[in-house]
Amino acid sequence: MKVTTEELENCQMAMTIEVEDAEAEKALRNAARTLSRKFKIPGFRPGKAPYNVVVRLLGIEAVQEQAVEELGQKLYKQALEEKGIEPYASASLDEVTWNPLTLRLTIPMPPRVDLGAYRDVRLPPEEVVVTDEQINQVLENIRKQNAMWQPVERPARLGDMITADIEATVGGQVVLKNEGREMILREDSRYPVPGFGQALVGMQPGEEKTFELPYPEDYYNRELAGQQATFHVLMDTIKEEVLPPVDDALAMSAGYESLDLLREDIRAELLEQAQREANNRFVTTVMDRVVEGATVAFPPIMLEHEIDDMVKEQQQRLEQRGMSLEEFLKLRGQTEEDFRQELRPYAEKRLRQSLVLGGVVQAERLSVESSEIDEQIASLALSLDEEDDDLKEFLFSPLGKLSVGSDMLTRRALERLVAIAQGKAPELLPESEESVADTSTSDQREE
Repeated sequence: MKVTTEELENCQMAMTIEVEDAEAEKALRNAARTLSRKFKIPGFRPGKAPYNVVVRLLGIEAVQEQAVEELGQKLYKQALEEKGIEPYASASLDEVTWNPLTLRLTIPMPPRVDLGAYRDVRLPPEEVVVTDEQINQVLENIRKQNAMWQPVERPARLGDMITADIEATVGGQVVLKNEGREMILREDSRYPVPGFGQALVGMQPGEEKTFELPYPEDYYNRELAGQQATFHVLMDTIKEEVLPPVDDALAMSAGYESLDLLREDIRAELLEQAQREANNRFVTTVMDRVVEGATVAFPPIMLEHEIDDMVKEQQQRLEQRGMSLEEFLKLRGQTEEDFRQELRPYAEKRLRQSLVLGGVVQAERLSVESSEIDEQIASLALSLDEEDDDLKEFLFSPLGKLSVGSDMLTRRALERLVAIAQGKAPELLPESEESVADTSTSDQREE
């Protein structure tokens, strides 16, 4: 057997396996015997038909195909061992030719990551401030939560709460009938159709009004979508919103002794939220900077697997909402292949980030102890509801432990990158020096 290889782009390798004539001939005869057992050959017992008879009845192509099926994996395994190749995933058989028997394959190889000068990345911290306007906006929301609605004897305005009898007809057929319907007139309201709230502005209590408006083209009821509807409205009551003043009484309604204490607490909460958001942005910026400076290559099949994962994740989210992936795609007017193409750039970005973080784990020699994984799993299990038995069982399985450990390593890699960008990361010693340091520390502990 003669094996030649050629490195291709995108972490792939071309392999050619040329089989000696004697071995190919033996494979053909073994394949003929297999086929004579599968198919009844007139005049012969199963497996006993001569080679030439099998070829004449079934065709040489069928015998050759069976021979490659029986011999291919064996040859491929031998070729990998001979060349010392460890593929990322199964190879694809691109071409088979005969005389001599030659197999040409494409092998996905493991991804390659060069982190570049990732330890030189430095980023200034984002300054976090909370303005009086932000605090006042929260106070305004508290005022709205404590608002009172008082009846008024004036024409309706946007922002008023009204009570009315509403009837809508399309083509003479009643499609909507609400008595005593209470609603707030908003400019952006889409109930029952866009523009309905504005049409009621100016109506007096006790007044009736008839007008026409169309149902939107994307209305959920396809029979009404795009149809012109006639609305008849009888206005009953109109109420306006009365907001309480911003004072100690308002603070007391929120559980505080004074307005000053309420303001202090709002400021602290806003500051904590702003800092949390700033930290998240910092992590994202650091990650983007490191990925930008890294050189990452991976086989195409790896990206397809990442897209597979994203499709499954979307499917799980949809199932939680009682919708299938097929229904989701139908609503969007997409095929599954369209959806996969839409996900491709996001999957590629996620894959690159994942590979870079894996590179950081190796470069920084990060690890997670088994006891730490067990503690994390126990904590996660405590947070689950009783009905989440399947998830608990997964967490305590070998695959679950591997998943939790992987997540913990990913977090540690991100934390290390943040520390590097802040100039706070520990110095990375050469492995030889690190081993000496570890031994020294161990000796000191023994003493």
